[in-house]
Amino acid sequence: MTSQRPVRVLSIDGGGVRGYSSLLIIEHIMEKIQAKYGLSDVPRPCDHFDLIGGTGTGGIIAIMLGRLGMSVDDCAKTYREVIAKHAFVPDRVPNSTLDSFREPAFSAKRLENAMKTAIRRSCSDRECRSRQNRDDQCPHSDKLFRDGSCTKTVVLAMTKDNIDARPTLFGTYDRTTAYKSCTIWQVARATTAAVDFFESIKLGRDEIEFIDASYGHNNPCKALIKEARKLFPGRKIQALSVGAGLGDVVSLNVEKSSEAIIKALREIAASSQSVARELADEYTDTDQYFRFNVDQGLRDITLADWDKGSRISAHTHNYLNENQRQIERCVATLCEGRKYDNSEKSRVPEDPPPPYPGRQSFRNY
Repeated sequence: MTSQRPVRVLSIDGGGVRGYSSLLIIEHIMEKIQAKYGLSDVPRPCDHFDLIGGTGTGGIIAIMLGRLGMSVDDCAKTYREVIAKHAFVPDRVPNSTLDSFREPAFSAKRLENAMKTAIRRSCSDRECRSRQNRDDQCPHSDKLFRDGSCTKTVVLAMTKDNIDARPTLFGTYDRTTAYKSCTIWQVARATTAAVDFFESIKLGRDEIEFIDASYGHNNPCKALIKEARKLFPGRKIQALSVGAGLGDVVSLNVEKSSEAIIKALREIAASSQSVARELADEYTDTDQYFRFNVDQGLRDITLADWDKGSRISAHTHNYLNENQRQIERCVATLCEGRKYDNSEKSRVPEDPPPPYPGRQSFRNY
């Protein structure tokens, strides 16, 4: 029987174009793993983590790293050149906070097309890879989200009819009938359908309407740890939670206008910090939870600032330099029980543990 090594979870917050900061943090950690083992290539997150998940644009990144199996470098380039540049261009600027509830500011169709381009770029079909321009010629942009051969990938969304309910988790490993026909881009649309940014989307056999889970679940780490315990019962969980530079201070002045109060309440609901603090308290002095989130310089970057990549990169670079000791601890922990073939200096997946009961047809680590 395979030894019960820890189960590794990668959790990625929502954060719009600031998600590029999340990617830079993940890339830095994977490069540290490369250096630790003397590998010729930077390991892909899908080769190192057992469950990759996210909310909002963090969900898009999770899909690209997990379901599509991209390297962090390819994901970062696609995120900036395709997703942010084309999907985060506003059709309009809301006149007020209240106005932002009436009509989405961004085009859902552009986001759909951007995701399809990302899917074509990552296509592993031999004929597609031989073509010079896969963005236009690859016919596989409508791939199903479910796939038993990829690293387990999950994103969060909420039913529009009851946003007080628990979030729905769309997983590549799921076996329920109602959502078996959902495509990758449809699930990406569901996890990013913030009511004031992108319109909602109807999914599945019963055409249930979904919006993103950012209000209350912008930090999905707690939900992902719970999901990992279901998928890998009895196993130790090690979670890497990556934020997108959202601030942790929200001011509420009751003497301000109703619009200012509504804005503050929305920021509270979308904050990632309450979950981060709760998990930090739960896993104090353990090696089971690590959280990295740029704490200065990114708060005022909006969803439409797709061209602020250099600024995002600079602040993230400074943050990483200031947190090297914690990063080294994280890398040492994530490498516990991990095996690489150093003679060939290449990625070699380790032997999988016993499959999750009832899902033998799906790949499980």
